[in-house]
Amino acid sequence: MRRLLVVIALIVLLLIGGGLTMQLLSNNGSLQFPVLTQTAQPNASPTTMLPWKAEQFFLLVGFLLFNLVGIGLTLALVFWFVDRGLRRSKAEAESKQALTTESARQ
Repeated sequence: MRRLLVVIALIVLLLIGGGLTMQLLSNNGSLQFPVLTQTAQPNASPTTMLPWKAEQFFLLVGFLLFNLVGIGLTLALVFWFVDRGLRRSKAEAESKQALTTESARQ
């Protein structure tokens, strides 16, 4: 129940943020709430997409995806080697135990 409340709170927070963003975009950058505008240059505007901003965003997303895939593959490889070692050691322990039980019977 607690997890459900956390998920609902996050969804409500996202909806509020989206609503404020849409209000900001629909009123040409002015909110109904008092907001101090520091500059009118498009380079400083978070809502105006300029070509260099789009390029930087594309490069950032590509860099992050490349690194996340690399991290995932590295972790998968490490876990595979660890699991392989564990399976081998368990199999060796079982075979040694079977040999000692077999030799004890004779």
